[in-house]
Amino acid sequence: MTTLTDPTFPPTASTSRHGLRLVDAGARMWRVVDRAGRIVGHVRTSPDAEARQFHALRYSARLTRFFELGRFWTLDDAVSCLHYAR
Repeated sequence: MTTLTDPTFPPTASTSRHGLRLVDAGARMWRVVDRAGRIVGHVRTSPDAEARQFHALRYSARLTRFFELGRFWTLDDAVSCLHYAR
């Protein structure tokens, strides 16, 4: 389980098992990048600190917007969703 202590900087240990890394992409949002530098998706946290959730997002060039793959209680689960949904 990943515990997020600082909402502006997520721990990167959760991405190591998939060979992914997190890159800051704005307020409460991180870009998930693979070893080759390709963007796998994005993870956004909810603004509510009491019930923090991690949203796994993909960008659709055809629709020109983000769409949500799922909401998760842990960063690990959100990153795993992006990894396996490729």
